[in-house]
Amino acid sequence: MQNSTPIDPAVYEWRPCSIMFPRVALKVTRFGTSTSLILPGRYMVRRSRSLGRWVYRSFSD
Repeated sequence: MQNSTPIDPAVYEWRPCSIMFPRVALKVTRFGTSTSLILPGRYMVRRSRSLGRWVYRSFSD
């Protein structure tokens, strides 16, 4: 079965995001990716190609 709606490639690029409420999400660090608590603040976010989930990293990286 083929997916009829094409996915925008811009979804997979890092972009700035502000988090207002704490959440549990995938976070990328220099040591790898892990599920952790994301506290309110500024982050960079993108869609994971392999997992299909949102991935966050610190804004200053």
